[in-house]
Amino acid sequence: GRVRKQWYQRRVRDFNDFLAQKGCTEDSHVWGDPNVQKVAECRYDWHQTGDTVNFTAYLKNVKPEICTVNCNPVKLQLEIYFGEDQVFSFNKILCGIIDPEKSKVIFAKTKSRGFDEKS
Repeated sequence: GRVRKQWYQRRVRDFNDFLAQKGCTEDSHVWGDPNVQKVAECRYDWHQTGDTVNFTAYLKNVKPEICTVNCNPVKLQLEIYFGEDQVFSFNKILCGIIDPEKSKVIFAKTKSRGFDEKS
């Protein structure tokens, strides 16, 4: 039989762009480990007031079933998985002591809307 090689990615002119492409997932020509997560940055807000910590990450397509939240009285650690294969990590020594038993985690979907301010 005749062997035909197919490329599944778009053409690029820059060699670094070529190297950054994901490999295909069929047959034996996978370019990289498909289980490797990409560490990503995101916009987030956090603040601590007394024994309460509030943390908000602004991400799309969060996968709460595989996210991890570890909290003790003086430290907060988060790993938030989102997108195709991205992970955002947050580690913080807290400013005071909190009660982890009274803490809760909420993964909420929101849609931001613009507003018009009238003079």
